[in-house]
Amino acid sequence: MLLHSSNLIQLVMMLMNFRTFSSFQWSLLVFVVVLVILHFLPENLRSVLEYNRAQPEQIWRALTGHLLHSNHWHLVMNLGALLLMLMLHQLYYSVKSFAFLLLAGCIGISLLLFLFSPDIHIYVGLSGWLHCFITVGALLDIKHKIQSGWLILLGVIAKVTYEQWQGPDAELAALIDANVAIDAHLYGVICGLLLGFVFVISAKPLENQAQR
Repeated sequence: MLLHSSNLIQLVMMLMNFRTFSSFQWSLLVFVVVLVILHFLPENLRSVLEYNRAQPEQIWRALTGHLLHSNHWHLVMNLGALLLMLMLHQLYYSVKSFAFLLLAGCIGISLLLFLFSPDIHIYVGLSGWLHCFITVGALLDIKHKIQSGWLILLGVIAKVTYEQWQGPDAELAALIDANVAIDAHLYGVICGLLLGFVFVISAKPLENQAQR
């Protein structure tokens, strides 16, 4: 928990002073700006970027679909979740490792959607990948003997299990003006468990890690 508190303090200080940004933090800022720009694209452009199981040959959709959002609330909620997760786990990542996790996680989720969720024809949103991101972070917490990692991991597993049993949240669906793709959340956790082992195996001692 002390590590998480120090991460929060560092992030707040970073937001107060752009000159303290590392290359990783600048990359995150660019990533957020890209998400906002994509959200305001004309509908005819957005339609060629969203995940669409009827267009499997357009493989870029496996990535870009996760970067679009159904409405402003959807975008704001996911950006807020991303910020909270970075407060906990940003010290674990470099530009390259974050990019790898984003690319591999999004493509993995899209592949599982295509193979096992034929009822999902169109999908947009970062929430599936955010489940992947928090799962990897929890595994890295456990690797570094941060006990709250177990709580985070069990919590996210319990969440997706409850969603599969109870079904999507109708109020949330109304807020984001789209069906909640709970399968994407489940697949995000599955991809996070698989990718997390890669990160855990290759993780360096925390005190030797640097943001690059």
